[in-house]
Amino acid sequence: MSKVIVVLAPEVFADKIVHLAGHDISDWRIHAFNSSDQLVALFRQEKIDLLLSFATGVIVPSWILEQPGLTALNLHAASPEYPGRDPHHFAVYEQAARYGATLHFMVEQVDAGPIIDVEWVAVEKDAFPIDLLKKANEAALDLLRKYLPDLLQGKLLQANSDCIWQGVKRSRKDFLELCRVGSDTSETEFQKRQKACQMPGYSNLHTVIHGKRFMIESG
Repeated sequence: MSKVIVVLAPEVFADKIVHLAGHDISDWRIHAFNSSDQLVALFRQEKIDLLLSFATGVIVPSWILEQPGLTALNLHAASPEYPGRDPHHFAVYEQAARYGATLHFMVEQVDAGPIIDVEWVAVEKDAFPIDLLKKANEAALDLLRKYLPDLLQGKLLQANSDCIWQGVKRSRKDFLELCRVGSDTSETEFQKRQKACQMPGYSNLHTVIHGKRFMIESG
């Protein structure tokens, strides 16, 4: 009987993961989607051997992670110093000298499971969040290129005790606070936040007046 792999990721990344698997996936049946409802339905219907999560906002329920025989891995598109949401923005704000991607076992708490490996990349001084996001996504795929062949051969990966989570785990609320400026914000701080909150297609920087949020367009 063939084994079953679930790729929980947006279509663009799911396609890349399937492509990386190549001919090695002939002994596997693969399901790829980015839906909590589909994830729950599938796990209630059949036994899954491998779950790969990447670039998704879907939170995997603990009862799924506790399934016997399941290997559940997440590719976090950031280094261990930046767990949680919107890490590339905080890395730019803190002027991180290095960044990367983290491959780790999934546990109930997000970005907290034992780390298998980290792929590091250097950060240019003038890098913007979009630059770090692109680099982190490529670093994550590099980790997958390294470990996917072993996973598809049924080998068990081991946690690396030298790699540990560090720093503050950020939430969406933390990012919104980073993007908030006011009349008391210094020019230096304003410039730091303006750069750190930029993302093509989004107006993240804002101010709040009388309880109402006003977005600030980047020039």
